[in-house]
Amino acid sequence: MIMLQGVRLLDPQSRTDDIRDILLAEGKIIRVGEALWLDASLIARAKGEVLEVFDCAGLCAAPGFVDGHVHFRDPGQTHKEDILSGARAAAAGGFTSVVCMANTTPPIDSEARIVENIRKGRTTGIRVYSASTISQGMQGEALVDMKLMKESGAVAFTDDGRPLNNEALIREAMQKARRLKLPLSFHEEDPRFVKEPGVNSGPAAERLGLTGADRQAEIVMVERDCHLARETGAAIVIQHISAKESVELVRRAKQSGVRVYAEATPHHFSLTD
Repeated sequence: MIMLQGVRLLDPQSRTDDIRDILLAEGKIIRVGEALWLDASLIARAKGEVLEVFDCAGLCAAPGFVDGHVHFRDPGQTHKEDILSGARAAAAGGFTSVVCMANTTPPIDSEARIVENIRKGRTTGIRVYSASTISQGMQGEALVDMKLMKESGAVAFTDDGRPLNNEALIREAMQKARRLKLPLSFHEEDPRFVKEPGVNSGPAAERLGLTGADRQAEIVMVERDCHLARETGAAIVIQHISAKESVELVRRAKQSGVRVYAEATPHHFSLTD
């Protein structure tokens, strides 16, 4: 029997963020509370077991983390990462569930490819889920068979890495995704406002002799997709959001009942250009 003493418990379900003791037996949590030492000793003695106590001051305990946007580069670019190495890295960081993006080489746009990725994920020791592309070949011209992809195991749809410019295609995708009860995740970067991707338009770009990517590239597409999500009732995710105007658009959409979510990478919310 093991007791984690004085650990900072972070539990979103019970909205707990406080110091607690956690008692475990046979790999399972059997009690959580304050000052459990006496109770834990009595329980261990009654079971004829030894109680191991670990001082966890300064440490945190939390449910397994979920990363809804990972790139395991499998298939096609496994010299960068593959499903096994990515899952090991995730587990080392406390992540027990991940969702792989579909912009692999070739992309995950067929039943066979998604089934293979899910099969590999089952060997890793964590839960590895996979998204499907929205469009065939990530070309933005025709939708994948979204119903078949869900039946094959897809948990979301995304052409991450490439923006979708065809509004009629996006509306159709949102309508189908709503019926399938799966979210769509969007890479919001209108190419009309991007001279060189990867650098923000501003003083730093100018010093390098570049034009860069104007913040409007993101803003106009976030505004468009929030509007379409309101119209269709779809659930959408704005990927790696970076402009304050985009954040405000998402905030207002949420307040009006739109099912829109957003995520940011650490460098987007902690660094300037």
